[in-house]
Amino acid sequence: MCPIFKKKSATWCKKSGDRLLWEERMSASEVWQVLRRRWWGIVVVAVAAAAAALLYSLAQPPLYRARAELVVLPNRADWGLRMYLEAQMRTFPAVLRSFPQEGAAGLPRDLGRRMYVQTVSEEGRVVIEVDDGDPARAAEYANTLGRLLAEWVQKNAPQVGREQIYVSTLLPAEAPASPSSPRYKVNTAAGAVLGLVLGLPLAFLWDFLDDLITDPGRASARLGVEVWPALDLPGDGLATLHEPAGEAAAAFQQLYTRLRLAGAGPPERPVLAVAGIGREGLPPALLSNLGVAIAQEGGPVWLLDADLAHPGLHKPFGLPLSPGLADLALREVPARQETAQAGLYLTPAGESPSPAARSLALRRLAGMLPEMGRTAGFLLVRLPDPAEAPEGLLVAEAAGTVLLVARSGQARLRKVRRALEALAGRARILGLALVKDR
Repeated sequence: MCPIFKKKSATWCKKSGDRLLWEERMSASEVWQVLRRRWWGIVVVAVAAAAAALLYSLAQPPLYRARAELVVLPNRADWGLRMYLEAQMRTFPAVLRSFPQEGAAGLPRDLGRRMYVQTVSEEGRVVIEVDDGDPARAAEYANTLGRLLAEWVQKNAPQVGREQIYVSTLLPAEAPASPSSPRYKVNTAAGAVLGLVLGLPLAFLWDFLDDLITDPGRASARLGVEVWPALDLPGDGLATLHEPAGEAAAAFQQLYTRLRLAGAGPPERPVLAVAGIGREGLPPALLSNLGVAIAQEGGPVWLLDADLAHPGLHKPFGLPLSPGLADLALREVPARQETAQAGLYLTPAGESPSPAARSLALRRLAGMLPEMGRTAGFLLVRLPDPAEAPEGLLVAEAAGTVLLVARSGQARLRKVRRALEALAGRARILGLALVKDR
């Protein structure tokens, strides 16, 4: 079992060497949820299949089926003659199909493929059905076959004394009024049923491949971590500073409360690393407004921008990029700047000239974090995606507690899983917070 996640009914993970193996199974409620999400896709497939079946049927030429019935009886009740008659009737289908092949009575040679023969020896009845595009011609062919069969029986049946076999027409074929095929309603219904059968597995495959994170409950079940509802990012920068009593400030105060309930914050865990999923990293508006909301509660807060490759935490405050964390490659103590919010301090990312300098700065920061956390009140560290920037893992491990952040409707489950795999065994993960732009 994965050491940092609680086991879920739908998803769990286990360690194999240094990697996490993810396994998934679906409960009945999850199957129902998939059907609720993808029902319209199933309907589209069913309607498309029904429409295709109808169009195919309309493209086929109509065929008319004419039916003629004959009766074959001996002239007297004799057991031996009856047995002979039943044996002969079993040969009637082959005899009837031989007539078109021989060109008898002007019958077309391909008539054998459009002819159906049924014999009921117990009743002495023979049913001949013929399909043709012309209803009158279908009836003519059926009656002609019946007449040829009667002539063949009279010619080949034994006539010893008074023993004879008679063939007579019971029901002559008539031109059908409507075509027997294609059967539009039956074909359309069959297409719809086939579409439903195909649509169900396609819906589950679609749901499996569609790993965009939009629903917190579904994402939590598939990831095995708590996923928090999407938080609207303010469009005007520091909304919590400009409107402390506004909706945005209330939303970030609720986020802070959720963090405290999850066990983050001083005095037990004064350092929290917040990592964004994806190459774009953590939105600066999230951590800057969260820092203001926490500072407004009365405690000192220190923000550190450790995403040295994509700095941005200084922009909402209008502060310079340097000096910052990148200067740790040259100095021992990170520079700290005051912000417009009392009790809130910021250390920008700084200008990092090379990847080697960034790596050295992050290594030094990881060694200093525990001591910084004991003296800073609440220390919030902005980190890049753990799967995209492995050098940030040392900082996450030193922080001990990590909150992942992803954009709702843009981030994918597989990217979050890679981040979880990278952090496995290194830090305690509070959960995944979703954000979205207003």
